[in-house]
Parts: sequence; structure tokens; C-alpha cells
Amino acid sequence: MSTIEAPSPLGWRDRAPLYVIAGSHGSLHWSLAIFYLLLPFIKDEYGMSYAEIGMLASIVHVCAFAINIPSGALVDVTGKGSACQLTALVFCGLALMAMGWASEFWMLALFIGIVGAMNTLWHPAAISFLSSSYADRRGLALSFHTVGASIGDAAAPVAAGLMISLAGWQGAAITGGAVPLVAAGLMIFVFGRAGPASLNATRKGGMRSYLTGMRGLMGRADTWKVCFMSGFRGTAQVGLRTFLPLYFVSNFASDPFWLGVLVMVSQATGAVTTPFAGILSDRIGRRPVLMIGFAGSAVIMFILPWIESLPILIGVIGLAGVFVFAVRPVLQSWALDMTPPQLGGSMVSLLFGMQSLFAMTVPILGGLIADAWGLDYVFQILSGAIVIAAIIALTISNDTKQ
Repeated sequence: MSTIEAPSPLGWRDRAPLYVIAGSHGSLHWSLAIFYLLLPFIKDEYGMSYAEIGMLASIVHVCAFAINIPSGALVDVTGKGSACQLTALVFCGLALMAMGWASEFWMLALFIGIVGAMNTLWHPAAISFLSSSYADRRGLALSFHTVGASIGDAAAPVAAGLMISLAGWQGAAITGGAVPLVAAGLMIFVFGRAGPASLNATRKGGMRSYLTGMRGLMGRADTWKVCFMSGFRGTAQVGLRTFLPLYFVSNFASDPFWLGVLVMVSQATGAVTTPFAGILSDRIGRRPVLMIGFAGSAVIMFILPWIESLPILIGVIGLAGVFVFAVRPVLQSWALDMTPPQLGGSMVSLLFGMQSLFAMTVPILGGLIADAWGLDYVFQILSGAIVIAAIIALTISNDTKQ
């Protein structure tokens, strides 16, 4: 395991792009978090089974998987990262708004598919830009990016809970869709007359060079180990986001406000602890930090179905935010540590593509299991997925940087 010398502190000008990109990233996660909070209310209105509502959630990940590989190649070959980021923000906001006017299941499926695809389109451009621009502080920079996501994830449930109470789930979708549109305007404004073009990659190369590099990257065992580790860890994250609202409504209360508080707590604790996880991984290596997160996640998933007290449940879910969500940038940093800078976008696509491949099956299979045996068994399986991720982590070579 290699260690990294502590770099000098970042000044305000150095941090400004981090804040803008993190905030815009948060607006995308805000949109997706609102959708997950709407699931119990969509289920009731349309009279769906758990399997059917799980299928709707799976569409998010099917569309995310479909757009993964081409988005990474587009960023690495052309360097047009800014176009990807603005497209993601604008179409995500419009699609969430359109959900509020949808009158058929297929319309809901179409619009939530766009939200899922746009969340994924954002990542190769933003993460590869941050990784190369802050190479000596990669864990810290990607932590900022993840904190933005966690803030969006934390703010959305409470806001959506209040909006649902006042205007129904349709009104919450329409109102929530304005946030990514505002973020798109803010990016253009903050980056000045050149617009967000300053976020474009400068390491543009030809297709032949790109394909040669990709063959080398995909021929390495550690590349696939990191991707599969990410897939199993992501299984637990997606499962928790999908089935926690359903579990709460089924076992505790159907009050959308308290449901929003519960989900907010998990994201808020993740947001607070994520920078510490990123900084620590910059200093002592990625694997030790990940193993702590995996161990805590597995235990929490396993004990969750036996909790009967709402205050205890809120406390445990707060810990889940620490262990499940705070390690995301650590895993991303480990993947990019072993990747040449000119292939950063494609590595991100591989990483998120594997997550999407796993995640698209989680809501459907989890829904079938919940219909057959109950929601308790879903969380036991999610705990097992984390254990598999930890085993894979132990087989990956020591931290290496390109």
C-alpha cells in the first residue's frame, strides 16, 4: 500500500470549480431522490405489486447502463465534456417535470428512464475532469463531488415530502424538476463568457489511440475486479434506496414527512463524513477505508429488519449513510488511480456501467423476493452482496497510481 504526501491546502479559486460541479451534481441526485420517494405513492395510485414498482425502478438502471459506454468514449475521444454535463442537467429537469403530467405507466417509464440516463451521462465528464485537475488530491476532489450528490439526496426527501403533502406526488415531480435547470444556468453563468467549455478535456486523442488504450485497460484483471466490487457495493446502495421507503411505509407509517426525514438522515450523515473518507484514503490508501465501510454496511443491512423503534431506526439509518454512501469517492479514486488520465472517462463508464448492470436487476428481484417472502429477506441478501464486495477488495493489488 502506498501513501501520499499531504499537499498544500487548496485556495478559494482552486475550490470554486469543485463547488459548482458538486452543486450541479447534487441537482441530478435531487431529481433521482425525489423519484425514489414517490415510489410508495405511485404504487398506491396505480395499484402495483412490489415486483411492478420494482420494474419501474429498474428502468432507471437499464437506461443508465445503455448510455454508459458511449458517454465515456465521447468524453475521451472528443473532449466535449461540457456538452454532456449541460445536456444531463437540462434533460433531467425536463423529464422529472414531465413525470408530473404523465397519465400512463409507459409515460412514467419513459421519463424516469431519461432521468436515469442523464444522471449517468454526467459522470464520465465530471469525474474525469476532477480526477485529472486534482490528481494529487483525487480522493478529496471526488469527495466534494460526492458531497454534492449527498446534499441533493438529503435535501430532496424532506422537500419532496412537504411537496407531496401540499400538492400530491405529481406536484412534487413538477416542482422538483426546476432544480437541475437552475443548475445548468448557474454553470453557464459562473464559468463566464467561455461558458462551461473550460470543463472540456484537453487530452483529446484519435480513435486508434483510444482503442489501443482501452484494450490495455480492459485486459487488466484489476480493472474488472474494481468494477465487480463496485457492482456488488452498488447493489446494496440501490437496494437500500429502493426498499427503505417501502419498508418504512409498510412497517412504521405512511407519513411522507417522516419518510423524508428518514431518507434525509442517511444522506446527511454520508455528506458530512464523505470528505473525511476521501482525505483519509489519500493518506493511507483506498482499501483500508473501503473495508471499514463494507464491514459497517454489511452489519447494518443484516440487522435492519429486526428494528421496531422509529428513533432507533433513524439512528441506524444515519450510520448506514456513513458506511454505505461515504465510501463512493474512495472506490472511484481507486479505479482512477490505476487508469491513464486520457482514459478516465471510459474508466468511469466501465465502473458505472457495471453498477448499472447489477442495479437494474435489484429492484425487480428484490420485489419478487418481497412479494414471495417479505421485505426482511431483501435486506439479508443486500448484506451478502456487501460481503462479496469486501472479498473482492482483498484480491486487488495494492494502491497504484498512473
